[in-house]
Amino acid sequence: MGHVKGLHEARGLPIGNLPQLKGQNGQLTSKLARLDHQRGLLERQLAVWAEKQKVTANRLILLEKQMTEIERLIREHRATNGGAGRRKRPSATHSNRQQKFDGTTSTTGRQRDVSVEY
Repeated sequence: MGHVKGLHEARGLPIGNLPQLKGQNGQLTSKLARLDHQRGLLERQLAVWAEKQKVTANRLILLEKQMTEIERLIREHRATNGGAGRRKRPSATHSNRQQKFDGTTSTTGRQRDVSVEY
């Protein structure tokens, strides 16, 4: 049994144990045409995806090169300035907490007590 290349070859092929009814022949031919069309769509889609994969891989390589270059520039800049001008994040120490009159503590700045009761 050979490969069916199109509708003109589908007519004479025996299909397994299916009975060869005249009404069913048209349905099988239609189904084969739909499947052939779907195969063509999937082949084109695969070609597009393969091309997009190549483009994405190239973009990823360029992006990694840019990131490496920027990291190198940052390291050089830090080495020449000795880290001067860097901001330090405020730590969550006791100095950030304020004592209330009733003995409880509340936080200032970013940290806040949140109630999760419903």
